[in-house]
Amino acid sequence: MLDNDAFEEPTWGYQIQQATEKALKAWISNLNHDYPRTHDLALLYSLIRDLGDDPFPFQQLVRFSPFGTRIRYDDVEALGLDRSFWNQLCADLLSHVASLLP
Repeated sequence: MLDNDAFEEPTWGYQIQQATEKALKAWISNLNHDYPRTHDLALLYSLIRDLGDDPFPFQQLVRFSPFGTRIRYDDVEALGLDRSFWNQLCADLLSHVASLLP
């Protein structure tokens, strides 16, 4: 989804938001805690931190919370995000969470 012409930013951003949300919920579940029903990535990060783990390396992904709600539904001007950077950070999060799972 690196091609801006093939995938509009809200579509790509929503996929990043969803992958991040699901990874954070898996992380919380792995910490033997129930996760809230939310699209708010900041809330999920805070919960992981409160449970004694360190989500800081992936904290920047919080900026994708609006893609899970407002941006995917509204006609919003593109932010011009560096897709390669964000894709890699999200992939790093997924790898980290996978390494935590039995």
